[in-house]
Amino acid sequence: MNRQVKQVLGLSAFAAGCMALGMGLSHGWVVAAQEEKPVQVDVRGLDRLPPIADVAEKLNPTVVAITNTSFVKNRQFQHPQVGGQDFFDFFFGPGGPQQRRQPRGGEDEQRAVSGGSGVIISPDGEILTNYHVIATMGGGSDNALEVKTQDGKSYKATVLGKDKELDIALVKIDAAHLPYAKRGDSDSLRIGEWVVAIGNPFGLEHTVTQGIISAKGRKLDTGFSSFLQTDAAINRGNSGGPLLNLRGEIVGINTAINPAGQNIGFAVPISQVNRIMKDLRGGKPVSRGYLGIGPQELDQAYQEALGVKEGVVVSTVEKDQPAGKAGVERLDVITALDGQPVRNPDELVAAVASRRAGEILKLTIFRDGKTFPLTVTLGDRKALEELRRRESGEEPEEEQGTKPQGGVKSLSLEKAYGFTVEPVDVKNRLKGVVVTTVDPRSPAADRGLAPGMVISEVGRQPVNNLAEFNTQVKKAGGRTLLIFIQSPNGGQKTTLAIPPR
Repeated sequence: MNRQVKQVLGLSAFAAGCMALGMGLSHGWVVAAQEEKPVQVDVRGLDRLPPIADVAEKLNPTVVAITNTSFVKNRQFQHPQVGGQDFFDFFFGPGGPQQRRQPRGGEDEQRAVSGGSGVIISPDGEILTNYHVIATMGGGSDNALEVKTQDGKSYKATVLGKDKELDIALVKIDAAHLPYAKRGDSDSLRIGEWVVAIGNPFGLEHTVTQGIISAKGRKLDTGFSSFLQTDAAINRGNSGGPLLNLRGEIVGINTAINPAGQNIGFAVPISQVNRIMKDLRGGKPVSRGYLGIGPQELDQAYQEALGVKEGVVVSTVEKDQPAGKAGVERLDVITALDGQPVRNPDELVAAVASRRAGEILKLTIFRDGKTFPLTVTLGDRKALEELRRRESGEEPEEEQGTKPQGGVKSLSLEKAYGFTVEPVDVKNRLKGVVVTTVDPRSPAADRGLAPGMVISEVGRQPVNNLAEFNTQVKKAGGRTLLIFIQSPNGGQKTTLAIPPR
């Protein structure tokens, strides 16, 4: 009996030992499985340098210097995407546009010489550059666009097509069998990927710099396009030159820098250029799609209120425009376009603008807890903008250097008086225009004008809308502007005399 007890106890002890060992091992396995490790990259080719020299050697002959000589009125050019030169610098030649008085052209006429870069994209002389490099080209016989290739030859160039919104132009020289660069795919670029910039900074022709893609989808202003950001050094004169990947393909057209920083440059993605090449080659206005909604960020408050985590909120729907006709409603959330997710308003605007007017677009809509598709036929963005300008009484948009001699000059409210206005919200019982911005250094600010104030009269003339306001401002002819203003609720009223700057 004692022997059997001992055997039972021995077997129990053995089993307990095995169990303890198994538990110990399994605990170790669990700990190993849950062990947190830093992110690591499987790096290959550390012993090899990127082939910058090969890219430079082979692609340099495809880069050209562009000189633009024209006779224009003394007007400062504004970059189509990011405003004036206070914050962004736009790569004209050394010292900016070189101008001098011409005794035969009238006191206001000047000879403007500006320079930039370009890249040859076809053997018969098609060249991509920036719109702002050729922006002063007008119809005058004195105006000239000259292209100089790496071998020292100079050619007269003509403009085939241009797109102010994207800041892209296509020019042509009479030549054949030229070395040319291949247009690549900027959509597939990765952050941190090596790139090479070639151009003519400060007149130093065929300067090569290298860097990486610092970011994608950068918005520089209220424009629809998004830019590539790079730390490849670019300066005045680089504008219009190519940003290349290590295969020598064009991935962007260099267009702007932030001079307040160091090596913060921006390029138009080549994929956006590829989408409009047919229009540029045909010399047609670029067609861009339009939905007719006001997109808004789906922040946490909207997420909780609407019950959806990703997409773009529809904050407004314009009457009789494509989205409204298709059934889109305010507070809908657009979660995808043609099956591709959209995460913010910039993505939505860029995706819609990359399509042509008349194209069919499938929206995925989230509304009241349900997801369903809507099909929209896109409108024409440019046609709608021109309609709005006409309805508001504004003069049609004109390009620098193209205004006929003797034409009526339009008055810039901001330049003349230091403030801007827009129509009063239709829900507001007051009529007139509302002040949106006031330059703190302007006479308007000195007189106490502030954003939010409603202007209902100019002089003794009531103004019920923006068109009537613009008419009265033009009649003032740049003299002191007498305006009757009210607080947003109409409680406080006064008259201000705003002298010109």
